[in-house]
Amino acid sequence: MRHSRRNGTRMTRIGRVFADCLTMVLIGSSVLAMAGCNRDAEPTPAASIVVVESGVAALAPVALPAVSPDAASTQPALDVAEQPPEPARLLDLYVPGAEIQSRGMLRIYASPDPNSLTLAEYTAGDLFTVIEPPGDVSAYPVELNGVRWYRVRASDGLVGWVIADGIEPVTN
Repeated sequence: MRHSRRNGTRMTRIGRVFADCLTMVLIGSSVLAMAGCNRDAEPTPAASIVVVESGVAALAPVALPAVSPDAASTQPALDVAEQPPEPARLLDLYVPGAEIQSRGMLRIYASPDPNSLTLAEYTAGDLFTVIEPPGDVSAYPVELNGVRWYRVRASDGLVGWVIADGIEPVTN
């Protein structure tokens, strides 16, 4: 008699656990169903435009004179002096030894790659010195995927790589 009583208690516990699980599933599916019921409402307005700085200066548009197809062969080519400067010339170039500061929050990376380890973060106005790249770097500053990188030493001695968009010359 005692044995059948234990089995009855065990079955009751299993039944309660099953009922609790079933209740959770029903509540969860109800919440999901209710969340989808608001589909006929007005759409959410679009967020404001976000501008992302990429490390590359935007190209300036060039206004070309209107030329008829007949006159195209007689028109001289544009003079090099009339063309806008290349993007690389629009950005500041820093040489090793240059004193710079951060424009805003600035991350120092272990290598010139945004997916590399972030060594530290600095705030606007923190001071840095541009330093020589390691010997395995052939061109300096390093440019990868349109982003310019400089190797710097922070005022606390940390050495790493920063994106050129985040730095500027020191202002007094």
